[in-house]
Amino acid sequence: MQSEYYHLRRTAIKDLAAYCGFLLGFLGAAPFAWEQLASQLDDGKFARGLWYFFGIVTAAGVFAGIAGLGIGFVVGLSWEQIHRYRRNEHAKKKARLEAERKFAEAQQQRDLPAQSVVTGNADDSSPRLRLVAPAVPFPDLTGRRVSSVRFSIRSMEIDFGGVVLEVSGNPIVTAGSKRFRYPESGSRDALCSLVGTRVERMRFTQGDRTEIRFDTGWELAIARSSIAVA
Repeated sequence: MQSEYYHLRRTAIKDLAAYCGFLLGFLGAAPFAWEQLASQLDDGKFARGLWYFFGIVTAAGVFAGIAGLGIGFVVGLSWEQIHRYRRNEHAKKKARLEAERKFAEAQQQRDLPAQSVVTGNADDSSPRLRLVAPAVPFPDLTGRRVSSVRFSIRSMEIDFGGVVLEVSGNPIVTAGSKRFRYPESGSRDALCSLVGTRVERMRFTQGDRTEIRFDTGWELAIARSSIAVA
């Protein structure tokens, strides 16, 4: 799917370049057309002089506008390539820094002793140790807006207004009749299009699937086993 973000801006660049080209051609041809008009006026042919004048400036404006349209297309395409390159480089840098941060946190967690709780009955002669792993419930995202979507090498992070979900699986974005499964073609643009939308409701289906519906009508399906709350 072609990103609407780039399509709208390329169209604006082309339209602006075509308008500037038409204006320059129209005004630039006016001195030459004026000579034809003055010549016809000297011969007493006022109507023919006007036709010559408007025909010359209009034709020059149209051809210059077409040239401006072509120039705008090239400029818009070049801008898109540069912007995509810079965005990818920025995403790679953030992913590298995030990976380094998580690696450092994992190193610190391995250095800490395992948390344990002493349990036992009155009849037990010796205490028993049991590791405690508190379960983190799936957060309620209703009413929250998506503020950012960040991609890394093995996962992505979706920020729901302060609640960050780290997704390591393959979420599916449903936009009307179109479905985009990450990391297939068009899925990154579809996920980025969720930025700014508000969660309308959530639904937990049978098995491991969570469906999040937004106020735009789009839906995001995620496997709960692939989610970690950052």
